[in-house]
Order: sequence, then structure tokens, then C-alpha cells
Amino acid sequence: MDISIGSNQLRNTNGIFQAEGQDLIQVAISDDGAILLSMDLFNPAGTQVAQLKHNAWESNEQDRFELRTEGETALLVDKTLKGVILAIKKESQTAISVPQAKFYLPGGMVSEVTPESWQVGKKLELKDVDVDLNGGAIEIQ
Repeated sequence: MDISIGSNQLRNTNGIFQAEGQDLIQVAISDDGAILLSMDLFNPAGTQVAQLKHNAWESNEQDRFELRTEGETALLVDKTLKGVILAIKKESQTAISVPQAKFYLPGGMVSEVTPESWQVGKKLELKDVDVDLNGGAIEIQ
């Protein structure tokens, strides 16, 4: 799967984003063309607060988070803070784009995607990167 994140092109991935050795996000496209999203959601302290598996909530305390899917897009929102956690657009059966995201990692760092860049904490910022991951996962460090 090819994934465009902000201005970055990550080609030939398995659709999995890993952080601290664990699968944090998995994006797939079903045979009928639907976006399937799995994601572990964390708070600023790095504590897991919700878990989404293939578009179904396994845990979601106080119904805080909502997944909205419509046509070629999926939008994961925080209803309490009224913010977008992850926006995904299907570009083709083998490609998606992530134009916007803002979520916490297991260690409490913020990962934020804008149309121009992808920033993880204060240490890593990716702009205009084009890389072939040879079928592997995307490592968020």
C-alpha cells in the first residue's frame, strides 16, 4: 500500500504504523473498497484510552471517540475536544492519503500531520520524503 502523509510519500508499505515496538495504526482497504481502520488511542500521559479494530470499537470510554466513514474517506474524531485525530482518503485500491492527523503515542508524544509536514514530538519532522518501505511497517519514533 502506498501512503501519502502530509507532503511525504511512503510507498510499498504493509499499512501498519508502529510506535515503541507495537502496532499503533493499521489501514487496509477491503475487497469491496471500504477503508478499514484499526488504532490504539492514547492520552497525553501515554495511557491507552480507546481501541478501534477494523472500524469497530473494542473499547471507547464514555463514547469519546467517533469514526465517520463516507464514501472514500474515514474521519476519526475526538468528540470531547472536537478535534480530528486522523483523516484518511482512499486514492485507489492500493493507495491512501493522510492529509490531517493529531494523536498521542504510547509515550505521550504528539504525532501531527498537516498538508506540509509530519511532525513527531519536537525531534522529528518529515517534509517531502519519498521512500520505498519494501512491504514493511512505518516506524514512528
